[in-house]
Amino acid sequence: MSKPVLRFAPSPTGGFHVGNARTALFNFLYVRHYGGRLHLRIEDTDRDRSTEAALKTIREGLDWLGIAFHGQPIFQSQNADAHRKAVDRLLETGHAYYAYETPEEVRAMQQQAQAEGRRVRYTRNLTPERRAAFEAEGRPKTVRFRVPEGETVWQDPIRGTQRWDNVEVEDFIILRADGSPIYHLAVVVDDCDLGVTLVIRGAEHLSNTPKQVMLFQALGWAVPAYAHTTLLMGPDGRKLSKRLGATTVTEYRNQGLLPEALFNFLALQGWSPGDDREVFTREELVEAFTVEGMLSKNAVFDERKLAWLNGEHLRLKPVSELLRTALNLWIDAGWITAEEAEARRSSLLRAVRLMQPRIRTARDFLNFEYFFNDPEIYEEKARKKHWKVDSPSRLELLIDRLEALPDFSEREIEGATRTLSGQLGISTGKLIHPTRLALSGTNTGPGLFEMMDVLGQETCIRRMKTGLERLGRKETVAR
Repeated sequence: MSKPVLRFAPSPTGGFHVGNARTALFNFLYVRHYGGRLHLRIEDTDRDRSTEAALKTIREGLDWLGIAFHGQPIFQSQNADAHRKAVDRLLETGHAYYAYETPEEVRAMQQQAQAEGRRVRYTRNLTPERRAAFEAEGRPKTVRFRVPEGETVWQDPIRGTQRWDNVEVEDFIILRADGSPIYHLAVVVDDCDLGVTLVIRGAEHLSNTPKQVMLFQALGWAVPAYAHTTLLMGPDGRKLSKRLGATTVTEYRNQGLLPEALFNFLALQGWSPGDDREVFTREELVEAFTVEGMLSKNAVFDERKLAWLNGEHLRLKPVSELLRTALNLWIDAGWITAEEAEARRSSLLRAVRLMQPRIRTARDFLNFEYFFNDPEIYEEKARKKHWKVDSPSRLELLIDRLEALPDFSEREIEGATRTLSGQLGISTGKLIHPTRLALSGTNTGPGLFEMMDVLGQETCIRRMKTGLERLGRKETVAR
């Protein structure tokens, strides 16, 4: 058997949204799992709405997600001659006809049909005299496809047998008055030229499929299989769309999400591995993917789940790779220079290792300014909870112990702190929490002793002394 041929065919008329990306991803997984070719076809025949900016977002989004294609991108507009030849063939065989109705006449016909509960009946068989009169009048003409009687049936690999009563489909335009092809005609010709054997696309295309199957059959060409995935729904139960909640892929990139996390998340929006696994590498998804695992039940796009998955993938990353990402953010924020970063590489690697379990997006690295700058303010909630009457005297004693340490390491810091708490007859937390507040301005973060090891003795002692002076002042408290 010949290898399957698939295509992803976005229209460059807007941003590259997650729905587009999911369609591309399922096509990619299919050819990587089963073999075959995947083509990228840019459907740019809508000249008024197609833009270079939209095309750029498509390419950037696909590249960022790591979705690769066979050969160079194909532009639908470059296949105009083949589109016209197909129209001529349909006219010659009687499967299409010239239509001269004006827009006003079409609207009137549609209103009447709606009132009578039937499809529109266009004038299919004009007499030569009537047609000549319209031509002499200079009326614009379109070409409509003559929808046959009966029903259109296809086998959907995801949804099973699909039947469409042709009476529900009115004769549709395949060539505009300006000579440009309508989507249905162009896509059928282009799919035939590419040798497409399987079309994987969203459920919103279900109503397009009978028209395209009819065109394939009328032209005498082999009909590809059509597989329709789920709809993407928002948390409110409404369809995710460009106007309602859908976000472009590049926006997620700019928010600090990892491409492998979004790839993983989108794969689970309409496909299931058949078990409870949720975190997959790209290679694991290719291995696990099957058509049988694709779902017909609509998927709910849960951004909280996406954030969780992103955190899981961040924890799979080597610390050295995360450091490169974090440095770009820290340098842009003005917290450190490239030269300083090189000199502090060892301690910054340790800092990133402490941050790694606590981040969900790359931009969460910006939550740890206290690794670079002394706190300007202290959280009021943390001060009220952890800065007690006895805190200053206890911190003074701890400062004395820490200043005396010849080896300011995690182990020695913890030993000195726990020894002091035992001698004072208090829990170690009564030293840990006010110390953390003085060092970072907050009561959350990595383990205190590990953090102090990374900050270093001089910085820790300075901040603790500053905290003793400032923590009682309201102007230094963040509300």
